[in-house]
Amino acid sequence: MSDQRASALAKKRAEMMDVIYVAALAEFSQHGLKGTSTQAIAERAGMSKQQLHYYIESKEVLYESILRKTLRHWGHIGLAEEDEGVDPGDAITRLIRRKLDFTFDYPQISRLFSNEVMRGGPVIRQIWQEGTPLVDSAVKVIENWVHKGRIDPIDPFFFLFHIWALTQHYADYEVQVRYFTRCPDDAPIDREKVRLEVTRLVLRGVGLRFDPERYRRVAAAAPA
Repeated sequence: MSDQRASALAKKRAEMMDVIYVAALAEFSQHGLKGTSTQAIAERAGMSKQQLHYYIESKEVLYESILRKTLRHWGHIGLAEEDEGVDPGDAITRLIRRKLDFTFDYPQISRLFSNEVMRGGPVIRQIWQEGTPLVDSAVKVIENWVHKGRIDPIDPFFFLFHIWALTQHYADYEVQVRYFTRCPDDAPIDREKVRLEVTRLVLRGVGLRFDPERYRRVAAAAPA
């Protein structure tokens, strides 16, 4: 096989896998692993079940692959070792922005993750073990902030839990948010207002002053 042909086949496979991932994510986020069939994924992807199985081993392997991608991405948008020397308010502001942007841009991923956890996390428990160093690194940053008196004493794990819960709420409970804020289904939720309110609440919760002007400067400098 020529290099050109091999490259073309690899490109086609990558394109088909992108289509399959989108279709599988939609099905898994709505129906969970147990309630999703390969037939439903194939139909949503616009292919036959036989074609789908040419590209994937099973729905279980596909499901785990999507979860792994999600956890890797979340690891990159969390707190890292270099944040220890940064102003805690700025680092927390950027973290909340990144997490909320991911929530708004990829709500199905958040719902897929929540559904997996609610069923006891049988698949994700093994993936968590691989991602533990990333969480431990974030915990160490928070512990050092507390030790140096840069933020009020707080349990690092609960601090992270609170941020995860506050940010993912807008995907997992989007229907509730829209209902009580009178936001029509065809209109976007006010993302900037959500960022502002969540950031204000979290910063004040660890004894940091919320400065709207500083918040805007930090948010504007953060990568989209």
